[in-house]
Amino acid sequence: MDNDRVVPDTEENAERCRCPDCPAYNECMKNNGEFFFCSRGSTECKIDKRGCLCLHCPNEIEYRLNRFYYCEKGAATSKHVATETIN
Repeated sequence: MDNDRVVPDTEENAERCRCPDCPAYNECMKNNGEFFFCSRGSTECKIDKRGCLCLHCPNEIEYRLNRFYYCEKGAATSKHVATETIN
């Protein structure tokens, strides 16, 4: 496990995950029980980029993440956290 991961792999965070509703989420991911990619890492399934819900995910917002398609790129780390303060 990468100690630099930002989003804790907790039941509460997993329940807030929007991955299964995402246009990019597919049968392969579903069959493998994969989701919560911002914490658990990328999939080995082929990804058809048909849109991304990360921007609207409660975990993305709470942890101030700034990257999309975690299913492809892997878990969020400290370098994927927005550094600007929101006024």
